[in-house]
Amino acid sequence: MSSDAMHHETSYDKKRLEYFLHTHPSTKYIRLQWVDYSGVLRTRFVPIDRCLRIASGSEHVRLAQNSMLIPISTAPRIFSLSDYHETWSMIPDWSSLRMCGFRDGHASVMSFVDQHDAATRFDKCPRRLLVDALHRLKQDYGAEAVIGFEIEFMLLDELSNLIKPLDRLNGYSRTAGLRAETLDLVEEIIDALEKSSVNIHHFHAEALDQLEIALAPETALNAVDSLILAQETIRTICVRRKLKATMAPKAILSAPSNGLHLHLSLPALQHGSRKHFLAGILNHMRSLCAFGMAKYDSYGRSASDAAGAWIGFGTDNRDMPVRKIDDQHWELRMMDATANPYLFTAAAILTCLDGLEKTTELVWKDCKFFPDSMTKESLSEHGIKEAMPTSLKEALAGLKADKDMTSVMGDLADWFISVKDKEVEEFSKMSEEQRRLRFLEYF
Repeated sequence: MSSDAMHHETSYDKKRLEYFLHTHPSTKYIRLQWVDYSGVLRTRFVPIDRCLRIASGSEHVRLAQNSMLIPISTAPRIFSLSDYHETWSMIPDWSSLRMCGFRDGHASVMSFVDQHDAATRFDKCPRRLLVDALHRLKQDYGAEAVIGFEIEFMLLDELSNLIKPLDRLNGYSRTAGLRAETLDLVEEIIDALEKSSVNIHHFHAEALDQLEIALAPETALNAVDSLILAQETIRTICVRRKLKATMAPKAILSAPSNGLHLHLSLPALQHGSRKHFLAGILNHMRSLCAFGMAKYDSYGRSASDAAGAWIGFGTDNRDMPVRKIDDQHWELRMMDATANPYLFTAAAILTCLDGLEKTTELVWKDCKFFPDSMTKESLSEHGIKEAMPTSLKEALAGLKADKDMTSVMGDLADWFISVKDKEVEEFSKMSEEQRRLRFLEYF
């Protein structure tokens, strides 16, 4: 970006912030936020006067070396990918500025991150990777991705055990569990989301002791920003009630797993091209699993009625990693809350682009059966020949072998893989219960 362009952008940023403050005069602090490679939301709470200086370009935000790289398996210990102290900075995207409906006087903004010694600016930033992928999709195919997320979570007490209300959540859209205090809690969350300009599609009991809040569809970048704000809203309001809202994939070892499903629509994409974008997703499924089910214990979901045990797709088939809802609407089920959602969404769009650019053949057929009950011959007839990865180590091996994906991501893929390799190494030394408690600290 040229100096003239940068000056124009910072001038526009300051005006955008000033207008926001004019329309929201009670704002005292703005949360400058980013998500690291471990899927952890990180925040600087900054007073208004300094935010105005940042938006005008007269002040910059420097980040510590652990701002992106620290694995939760070793935290607070960090390992470096270089032999010198790296310089990182954070650049707020003021177009993402919203009020925090769960906290008076607070607003939040999502940020880009930049490693100053990188060969290309922002080449290690997941949010920038998503922006660039969406730009390519629009420029090359005239398509705009519309996305909505389904957030699954459980409520735990102060001892990290499931709460035991008289009206217990009994699962699968039953009214049980949503007649008393839990309904009051969910309504408080929804009210706060509305104040944050985050709309919902619906909420319901998902499984035993599990809730789901589905967010309304938005353009892709806005949808991910809304997801981050919604997750923080849920966690904050529950903490005030002395509850822990956990989205960890295995919050309770004997309970159902938590997922985070992504609904993707490409309404402007030509009908004949849809099979190629779907083929791109399925062809890169192992890489997508590494980004979407990004923790050691995520792979209990490589099973029926979760992320699916076989690579394929099916109309309204929740036993497959990709569920077809209609010709323009797909659900990607190989994701949970341990993912960096910018990185996973970017990876999904990049696989779509790869399929479109190569006109990849869709060798899979629409599977409307339960894969577990199908014969090998029947599976083969549907193009279902490869199982889903059953561990993070296996998914990472698939990503490392996927040169199309790693080459387009560049250094970001290398750094992400290094963080995840360290987590595989460290978490393999822990017991299930030790890992569960560590994940509950973060997710």
